[in-house]
Amino acid sequence: MNDRNRKAKLNKKSMVMIGAAFLIVLAVAALMYYMDHRSTGTSEGSGKKVYTIDGEECYKKQNIETYLFLGVDAAGDSKNTKQKKNQSVQCDSVILLVIDRVNKNFAILPLDRDAMVSLEIPDEDGNILGENTMQLALAYAYGDGKEQSCELAEDAVSGLLHDQRIDGYVSLSMDAIGTVNHLVGGVDVTVTDDFAGESGLASGQTVHLSDAQAETFVRGRKSVGDGTNENRMNRQQTYIEALYPVVIDHAKQDNNFVSNARKKLDKYMVTNMTDSDFSKIIEALSSDKKINVSDIKYSRTINKDTGYAEVEYDEGSLESVIKKLFYEPVEEWPDDSDEE
Repeated sequence: MNDRNRKAKLNKKSMVMIGAAFLIVLAVAALMYYMDHRSTGTSEGSGKKVYTIDGEECYKKQNIETYLFLGVDAAGDSKNTKQKKNQSVQCDSVILLVIDRVNKNFAILPLDRDAMVSLEIPDEDGNILGENTMQLALAYAYGDGKEQSCELAEDAVSGLLHDQRIDGYVSLSMDAIGTVNHLVGGVDVTVTDDFAGESGLASGQTVHLSDAQAETFVRGRKSVGDGTNENRMNRQQTYIEALYPVVIDHAKQDNNFVSNARKKLDKYMVTNMTDSDFSKIIEALSSDKKINVSDIKYSRTINKDTGYAEVEYDEGSLESVIKKLFYEPVEEWPDDSDEE
């Protein structure tokens, strides 16, 4: 064998040895990574991270989906909105839908627009200027009136709920209320407030809302009842409770209802969700069980410098709601050590 062939065989053998060594290193690294992540933050080798929520050890629920719905205090076409930072357009209605795909249930959690949240403030180019504490409604105002505003509101809600993931958002301008009401042919509500003017909404009566009445019922505040946002939130919740079964009924009767509704609402809407996402939500609302979530306790004060209301959620009450929606106690899970 000449020197050239001998060197070629040696080089080939060396490459095979180097390749084998490289594969062994990768395998060891992968095993170390697996063992490290299998044991970090776990209890009794279960492989699941344990969180202490509301004083109780819990696991995070699997297959939870969360969707944020914003009612925006704006008129006209949302698609062509141009807003500079910190203008007056705010989100007046903030509602979180939480769907539990494993346990086949869902919850609707309204959040107060006056809830104080911590938020990173961007400039017009998206660069973070700093962090500030403000009303949840104002988070939307620091964006562009479209996607950026929705994302800021999403970040604020996520932070308020101890960094829970939010899977999608929808914002609708208040001009869309009449269109929504028209799509389902109106809904029945019992009026519990005194409305000024000739709205036809008299306290104590059950009314099948016209499109104009629906907007007054959901949107009115200063001249209605005690004029507080808390009062308006209660009416919004009443409307939603009346609306969603009617929407479900329409969707069951008409396979094209969701896509047609999306088209009619499109100019009022900003969302990162698809028709498929909306259809899956409608399916869950029509088939799964609705669970009730306790109201979050809070204190409402008026800031003497700004004159605006500020809501501070009670941390214990907030944690209790977070635990119910997103976590399950450790003892409710099967003990892996019993498995053979």
